[in-house]
Amino acid sequence: MRTLSNPDADYYRRKTCRACGSRRVRPFLDFGRMPLAGNFLLKSEVGHERAYPLRISLCHDCSLVQVLDVVSPKIVFGDYRYLSSVTSTLRTHFERYAADLARELRGVGDPFVVEIGCNDGVLLKPLQDRGIRVLGVEPAENVAKVARGRGLEVLNGFFDEELSERIRREHGPATAVLANNVFAHIDDLKTVVRGIVNLLRPGGIFVFEVHYLRELLRLMQYDFFYHEHLCYYSLTALVPFLERHGLHVYDVKPISIHSGSIRVHARRSDARPRPTGKLVSMLSREHEERIGTPPTYGAFAQRVASHGVALREALTKLRSEGKSVAGYGAPGRGNTLLGYAKIDRGLLPFIVDASPSRYGRFTPGTHIPILPVDEFRNHPPDVGLMLAWSYHREILSKETAFVRGGGRFLVPLPRLRFVR
Repeated sequence: MRTLSNPDADYYRRKTCRACGSRRVRPFLDFGRMPLAGNFLLKSEVGHERAYPLRISLCHDCSLVQVLDVVSPKIVFGDYRYLSSVTSTLRTHFERYAADLARELRGVGDPFVVEIGCNDGVLLKPLQDRGIRVLGVEPAENVAKVARGRGLEVLNGFFDEELSERIRREHGPATAVLANNVFAHIDDLKTVVRGIVNLLRPGGIFVFEVHYLRELLRLMQYDFFYHEHLCYYSLTALVPFLERHGLHVYDVKPISIHSGSIRVHARRSDARPRPTGKLVSMLSREHEERIGTPPTYGAFAQRVASHGVALREALTKLRSEGKSVAGYGAPGRGNTLLGYAKIDRGLLPFIVDASPSRYGRFTPGTHIPILPVDEFRNHPPDVGLMLAWSYHREILSKETAFVRGGGRFLVPLPRLRFVR
């Protein structure tokens, strides 16, 4: 594996917690220097990608788990290669989400919905199809173009207080602001939350989905740690933070997407509905499991170290036995797994993926080529390493011929296991 370049002005390290400002933020898991997980490389870029420190830390005051090594968002999102609509599981999820939200907004005159980080419009499009006025905000220009091509109005930029003022001035106050799988990407949380409160009309709602820290710990999803994800949320940290900045959390819904997420509902603090039983019970469970205490994360780090060794040993054994192996799925989180376990093309000759935007590119750091799924079907390996393991049911349903032909999938998480 070649040495990667070091960064200069495009990276800095925070010294304080981004939620409460405390200086008592301590690392519990250190990945060393890692390339950007979503930076799939052209052939000419292989070996020239930059690597940045990646350390996962816990605030000992407010219990927010976070990455303090901050790479400029203009670099992270300048050429973003993740399109939500590629995955049928996500399309179905957001169709149902749109239906739920439309029911919640029923009876509101001229509802106006703004989504921060709308990606390719996978949620806004079905909302618009239901007659709801929508506006997207998307920092990646290439992704914003895809959403506009679906007939959506999308602003290309990063949401903040200034942009919220512009939207309010040009479109009016929002009935609802949405942020799905993007609230974890924000370094300056306070200015974004102030912008949300400013944009919402009185009694307006903020609804967002984030990966749930409790499930990350329970299922040992350390592949979800990368520079794009700056925060990893528990309700223990999230509820007080939003309350301090004018948003009252009143409901939460566990959802299975991304192997364990939560959909959080909050209102402007001028309307304070009673918390639901689900919210109260989940907060209680987090307290019982000591989700805010340092020993919880020390034990987690030890399990991660053991897993990385075991994964590499499993692939080494397969190759020594003469078995052919290929990767299935090229999610950004898979690059954390490959980099941490030091798996390059010597152990994994190629990876297949459903997204055409990644064909002919290479994984950052490990430099494994990404090919169309047809390559997997036309030249099936003995074993498929399921890097997109959180979609294992969808993958198994697509690859029945591979399994019938004697092929096996190695699913890396939450524990190493073969499935067929």
